Amino acid sequence: MFDMDVIEVALDTESSLLSPDQMAGYAVTAIFVVINVIVAFIIIKRFIFKPLFKMIKKRQDALNSELDAAENKNKEADTYVSESKKAVEDARIKASGIIEEARENAEKQADNIVKKAREDAAEILARAEEDAARMKKAAVDELKDDISDLAVKVAERVLGDVVPKATLADAAKKYTDEVVRAEVKADE
Repeated sequence: MFDMDVIEVALDTESSLLSPDQMAGYAVTAIFVVINVIVAFIIIKRFIFKPLFKMIKKRQDALNSELDAAENKNKEADTYVSESKKAVEDARIKASGIIEEARENAEKQADNIVKKAREDAAEILARAEEDAARMKKAAVDELKDDISDLAVKVAERVLGDVVPKATLADAAKKYTDEVVRAEVKADE
C-alpha cells in the first residue's frame, strides 16, 4: 500500500511553519482575505452606508429646516412682543395724557366754580351790606326824627311858649344830628 519510502519522503518534505510552501499558502489566504474585505467594504458601502448616509442627510436637513422655522417663529414672536410692548406703552402714554387732561379740566372747572361762588358770595355780601347800610340809615333817620320830636315836646313843656316851636325844632334837630354822628363814629 503505501510505501514507507514515500511516507518518509513526505515526512521529510513536511515543511515548517515558515517554509516557502507555507508562506505561499499564507500569502494566498491573505490575498483572499484582503479581497473579501474589499468586496465586503464595497457591498456594505453601497447597500448600507449610502442609504444610511442618505437617511442621516434627510434627517439633518429636516432638523435644519425645523430649526430655521423655529428661529423664524422666535423672531416673529420677538417682533410681536416688541410691537405689543410698544402698543401697551403708547396706550399707557395716551391714558396718562387723558388722565392729565381730565385732571386739568377738573381743576379748571373747580377753579371756575370756586371763583363763581366767591363772586356770588361777594355780590350777596355787598347787597347785604348795602341793605344793612340802608336799614341803618333809615333807622337812624327815624330815630333822629323821634328824638327831635321828643326833644321838642320836652322843651315845649319845660319852656312853654317862651321859645317858638320852630326854633326848638331846629335846635333839637341840630343837636340830635351831632349826637347821632358821634355815636355812629364810635360804633365804627
